[in-house]
Amino acid sequence: MARINWNTEAFERECIHATMDALEAAARIIRDDAKRILRGKLKGNWSDRGPDKGGEYWTERTKGAMVDTIRVARKKGDPNRDVWIIAGNNKTWWAIQMEYGRGSWKGGARSFMRPAMAKAPAAIKAVLEGGSGQTAGFETVG
Repeated sequence: MARINWNTEAFERECIHATMDALEAAARIIRDDAKRILRGKLKGNWSDRGPDKGGEYWTERTKGAMVDTIRVARKKGDPNRDVWIIAGNNKTWWAIQMEYGRGSWKGGARSFMRPAMAKAPAAIKAVLEGGSGQTAGFETVG
């Protein structure tokens, strides 16, 4: 009986690269829908305010600031191959209060990430099966 040593390492690297590209494309679908949902929820009863006199910059609240921070990120060379959809930054730290309406958040819950994820399965399935993943529009961290 003949023995064949088949080294699949090169194929696995290429397959993983293509799969991660498709996963990033799927994450961008959720990101885009979350931005659209949040923009719609910020219409109406929202008043922009700047930092209180002598206050810190992170006390500022502007309508589009949170929308602008929703992004897809992937740490370069991450062995876990994680893809994140991130909302907020050090200036717009209140993403969790917007999503869940926690604590003394006066605006109440304005969920944007969970509804986007709930609507996404069909579109994501099409992207993952079709392999139409594009790499533009995501942030590489690290």
